[in-house]
Parts: sequence; structure tokens; C-alpha cells
Amino acid sequence: MAKLQATRGSFQQLLLFAFLLITALLVGVALRSVFQYDALMTQSRDAAARALTLSGAAQSLAERSAAMERAGRQSLVLNDAVLRKRFNDAARDASATLDKLVENDLAPASADTWRQQLDLIGGLMIGNADSALQRESSMAMQFRDLDALNTQIAQQAQFLIETQNNALAQRIENARKRVMRQVIAASVLAVSLALAFGVWLARPFKRLQRAIVGLGENRLDEPIDIRGPADVRRVSQQLE
Repeated sequence: MAKLQATRGSFQQLLLFAFLLITALLVGVALRSVFQYDALMTQSRDAAARALTLSGAAQSLAERSAAMERAGRQSLVLNDAVLRKRFNDAARDASATLDKLVENDLAPASADTWRQQLDLIGGLMIGNADSALQRESSMAMQFRDLDALNTQIAQQAQFLIETQNNALAQRIENARKRVMRQVIAASVLAVSLALAFGVWLARPFKRLQRAIVGLGENRLDEPIDIRGPADVRRVSQQLE
């Protein structure tokens, strides 16, 4: 009879090996999907924190600007040192908020324009009492321009948030497609391995069946030498 190459291990051991191999393949795909999910969740949390920072900073900048206007104009009218200090404190806080916006990708040119406008306003705080009312009127107009800049910065911050969200959504969609491809590929490979192992392990049993049929038909002169799993070889030797 035709021979198969000898295989170490019993039929049960080979089945267990095939099962573990297919399981390892599927577990590997599952673990990779989990790692990708964790990475996306981290990116999502970072994006949410950045969006909160941008929107909060834009709102804070507008609030600090309003505080500067109140303190600055009242300081000019009343010539009050306490109000001047409030103006300076609000200006310092607003500048720090602007730095935070730049750190989160606000265009530096917008920040520079805002600071130039603040310098113009700060210059109006200097002068004698006779020009205070005139400077206060000019300051009101300069703050209108500053408000317009605040609106532009808020719009830029919103655009950054939307761009970030769109990019994150695209990454999530790409990851979903990638995971689907991996799952499909792993499933196809697992089925292929299962079929291959099934066919490979079934061949010795078919030969064993033919040998038993041959014995039943008294073809005793034909040697029985079936190579395959250890337990199949033992049966082959017993039949021989």
C-alpha cells in the first residue's frame, strides 16, 4: 500500500495542536483589536480635553477682555490706581490665556495681532488728566476692535475643534475597516487551516479503512504500513 510520512504525536494531540493554532490566530486578532481600541480611546480623551481647553480659553479671553475694558475705562475717568491694577491683572491673564491657545495650534499671527491691539489700548492708559475723557473714548473704539479679534479667535478655535473631531472620526473609521479586514482574513485563514488539518488527518484513516477492507477480502499478502499519527500507526502495526 502507499505510504504516508510518519507523524509524531497521536491523533488527539494533533487535533489539540490544530485547535490551539487556530485559537491563537483568533486571539491574536482580538488582542490587536483591543490595543487599537485602547489607542483610539486615548486619542478620543485627548481630543476631548483639547477641545475643552480651546473652547474654555476662547471664552476666558473674551471675559478677560471685558474685564480690561471695564477697569481701563473707569480708571481713565476716575483716575483710580486700584482700577488700573485690575486692568493690568486682566491684561496679564488674557495674555496667558492667549499663550494657551497658541499652544493648542491657534495661528501665531492671530495672537500677534491681538497683542498689538492690546499694546494700543495700554498706550491709552498713559497721559495727563486733561486728556482722560478723550483717551477713554478712543479706548472704547479700540476695545471694539479687540472684540472683533476675540470673535475671530473664537471662530478659529471652533474650526480647530471641528478639524480635530473630523480627523478623529476618520481615524476611527479607518480602524474599523482595518479591524474588519483582519477579522475576515483571520476567519478565512482559520477555516482554511481547519480544512487543511481535517483533510491531512483524514488521509491515514482512509488508508486504514482500505486496509481493513483488504483484510476482510483476504488480501493478506498486501503489507499494511500506514504512516500518520502514533495511534494510527499502532493500529496499522496490529493489523499487520
